[in-house]
Amino acid sequence: MCFSAEASLGVAIALLPTGAYCVEAAWRKDRRYFPLAVVPVLFGLQQLCEAQVWVGLGRGNPEMARVASLRYLFFALAFWPVWVPLSLAAVEPGGRKRRVLVALAGVGVLFGVVCYLPVAADGGRGLDPVAVGHSIRYDFSAVPATRWAGSWVWPALYLVSVAGPLLASRDRRLCPLGAAVALSAVAAYALFEYAFASVWCFLAAVLSLHLAYVLSRLPGPPGIPAPDMHPAPSN
Repeated sequence: MCFSAEASLGVAIALLPTGAYCVEAAWRKDRRYFPLAVVPVLFGLQQLCEAQVWVGLGRGNPEMARVASLRYLFFALAFWPVWVPLSLAAVEPGGRKRRVLVALAGVGVLFGVVCYLPVAADGGRGLDPVAVGHSIRYDFSAVPATRWAGSWVWPALYLVSVAGPLLASRDRRLCPLGAAVALSAVAAYALFEYAFASVWCFLAAVLSLHLAYVLSRLPGPPGIPAPDMHPAPSN
């Protein structure tokens, strides 16, 4: 599997107009889906950030790569584990499932605090992004959380936060997306553990195109009854 600046840029180019369609469809049909509808747009922006990481590495410009890495990893480590469960909570009518989804967003906040905040506080100086095997490896060895638990713990929590809500959604059209996200995570971890943060986000970005199908199948808002064209009988 080969990743590059061109691959990230190509995915971003596909995602941005797709996301624009999703936003328009959600706004017109059911605004509870609006937080979910912006996901392809945000994935497109994230892929633009990683394209900039590739460019910085290719030009031998570590400062460009460092700044772009911080932006990219904000989405990967701090944003998605919170936004995805909250987006699915917005779709739920209420009750226990919504409370569970909000609690998962809380897990996502914890993930961001322990995994991204130390990186951001240090200005991303320890990340040292490098291209390894046509993927980008970010160095998290200086993050204290990586030393508190086994290497599988944080990816597992991340998977629960982003795939679990999709699999449990009342909109069953989202379940295939949740299954695909989970399977892509397992494959990325098994084959690209050294570049998991890069590879899985790339795959998830591609998979988010499925949201265009989900939103295209949403029923439209209730129509306004047509006026009665038959005149009332006269006395």
